[in-house]
Amino acid sequence: MLKKRATILLFSFLVIFSLGITSFIYIQTSPRRDFKKITQKLLVQNLEDNSLLAHFLISDPQKAGMDETISMPLYSFEQEKEQLAETKALYEQLSALKLRETDLEGILLRDSLCFHLSHSIKLSEYEYFEEPFSPYSGVQNELPILLTEFSLEDKEDVEEYLQILALIPDYLGGLCRYEEEKAQKGMFMSDSMADKVIEALDHFCGLSDVDNPFLITFEAKLKTLLQSGQITEEEYRHYIDENQRLITTVLLPAYEKTGDSLTLLKSGERKAMQQGLCAYEGGSQYYEIYVSTILGEDINIPALKNAFSRQLMSDFTELNRILESNPQYFIKLMGNEAAGDPLRSLSPEQCIEILKQQISEDFSVPDEKIYPYALKDVSASMEDYTNPAYYFTPPVDDPTRNVIYINRSQTPEGISLFTTLAHEGFPGHLYQSVTTARALASANLPSLSGIAQFGGYTEGYATYVEFLSYDYSKQAAAGLTGSDEAALYYDYLYYNRSICLNLYSIIDIMIHYENATPAEIRPYLYKIGITRDEDIQTIYDYIVMEPGTYITYYGGYLKILECKNLAKESWGDAYTDKAFHQMLLEVGPQSFENLKKYIRQLGSNNTPQA
Repeated sequence: MLKKRATILLFSFLVIFSLGITSFIYIQTSPRRDFKKITQKLLVQNLEDNSLLAHFLISDPQKAGMDETISMPLYSFEQEKEQLAETKALYEQLSALKLRETDLEGILLRDSLCFHLSHSIKLSEYEYFEEPFSPYSGVQNELPILLTEFSLEDKEDVEEYLQILALIPDYLGGLCRYEEEKAQKGMFMSDSMADKVIEALDHFCGLSDVDNPFLITFEAKLKTLLQSGQITEEEYRHYIDENQRLITTVLLPAYEKTGDSLTLLKSGERKAMQQGLCAYEGGSQYYEIYVSTILGEDINIPALKNAFSRQLMSDFTELNRILESNPQYFIKLMGNEAAGDPLRSLSPEQCIEILKQQISEDFSVPDEKIYPYALKDVSASMEDYTNPAYYFTPPVDDPTRNVIYINRSQTPEGISLFTTLAHEGFPGHLYQSVTTARALASANLPSLSGIAQFGGYTEGYATYVEFLSYDYSKQAAAGLTGSDEAALYYDYLYYNRSICLNLYSIIDIMIHYENATPAEIRPYLYKIGITRDEDIQTIYDYIVMEPGTYITYYGGYLKILECKNLAKESWGDAYTDKAFHQMLLEVGPQSFENLKKYIRQLGSNNTPQA
């Protein structure tokens, strides 16, 4: 999803605003080539002041034409205004870029990028609605992930990493200045949320050397370089000492100083409760633009809520039918759910290999040489601060670097692990990322990865295939047991999952667009068995601090279904699920608004193919 323009960001691509517009003027001899040059320039300028992000998104910066000076972004209100003006100029230029009418894929990419830029311009007018220090996905939690996963493949990588560490205090200091400006506008987070952020900062500051992921992971990667002969024993010791010095005298003191800054901004009794976006001036308008940006389509929020509600009623009807038709089965299963889940015997590696085979009717079977991957466990010291699982997007110029991380403390074995790996791996994010990169490269089309984010498309697709994987799980369970008894339990879990994601999306709208309180969301949570006040407050707090998160996943999923139904209607006899999925994968993350136009055009041209 789009995040925190004000962080200038490590984790967002809105820093594309800092551009030299005049360098984008080309002679229109080849429109597609010109478009590719523009997007390449956008990518480079997006990353030039963010070496940490660039390390993950480009494997060969020099080949990409990047200035290799090590830098980190610094927040400045004045710079934000300058970037907004530049973005408006860039949007006008891209809008005027003429592509051949027959170049459907190129037009789709251009129009989607224009959609992203135009909505980013609108969002930029609301300076203080973003929260870089969210207790759940903020910089204090994401920085450790990026730093500990920073690859060290040669001596140059080591030097770059150490230089980046030295720049972290200034980066965090800029974010603290942004928080001070938010506080002056009366928009600083609640004391309880600030306490959670400070607790996370203190957690990292309080780690002993034997538990410190910054030290442990660096030493392990450095040993590999030593054993391969890329560094000497003397260099190894020097780098170990330098990393220890920077962590203990630079990085952790910067975390401590950040905690002190946030402590000073707390308001005490004057602000007892965090509120949704609509509680602030302009918040409702911001939220509507924000959700539209996420979903890549201009959204009417009440209409979106109605769409969620209709799906919710349908899923509740199906869930009740299953329970009422099979009372004895579920009575027997109650309290002994593990007995109904034969997938509990599978390892993560086995789950992925089964998924790669089970998807064959709906997707092309992935060749392991084209879709390599690694599975890694989240560090024990990071388990409380990361998601159950996540996939690290590979560099734009090297789609072979695919890593899926599993948080063992939050991802149980069995069906939960299986569907999670479908979401993150096959046919989810990993399969999507590699297929898209290869298709765009083959067609000589630019990738928008690293330039624009379409969270609803990306996460909506992954949620869509996660739901498909409940059918794959039935096949896998039957193969293990010779029985289809688990199918009923997996159907129950499927509808339960859909209902929960849907309900949280509705609550997101209630909080941020209708200013609902914890008491007003309570009846909705009662429907799924959440009755304790502390649990309701926890859900309320999370959604307040992470607006649009559930809509990114579930709203994006519903948009995928809309596109699927449109393809069935537009393509007629040419439609197959496999052809639809291939189309989704090959065109890459897009705005749904333009994707629907593309689907209709494919239908009118009779071009869908399996």
